[in-house]
Amino acid sequence: MASATEADVKALQDQLQQLRTDFTALSETLKGLVRHGISETAQRASAPAEKAWAEVKRHAETVSREIEEKPMTAAFTALGVGFVFGVLFSGRRN
Repeated sequence: MASATEADVKALQDQLQQLRTDFTALSETLKGLVRHGISETAQRASAPAEKAWAEVKRHAETVSREIEEKPMTAAFTALGVGFVFGVLFSGRRN
């Protein structure tokens, strides 16, 4: 009877060892998935960000060119916008 119990204990120990090995392999696989997932997500996020940055640069260049072509119009526009903001954000409200 003791040898049957010992055999069962040995089988259980072997199965537990196999389970540990399987969990270790599963853990490594999950780590790899997370690493690749983060990398892919970063690549997906960077493409629209680069596109948006290029668009902002293009608009800034356009505005800069318009200011150089029409400096008086740009100065009066800036003055008008500053006046409007000054009125909107002044501390003298009733």
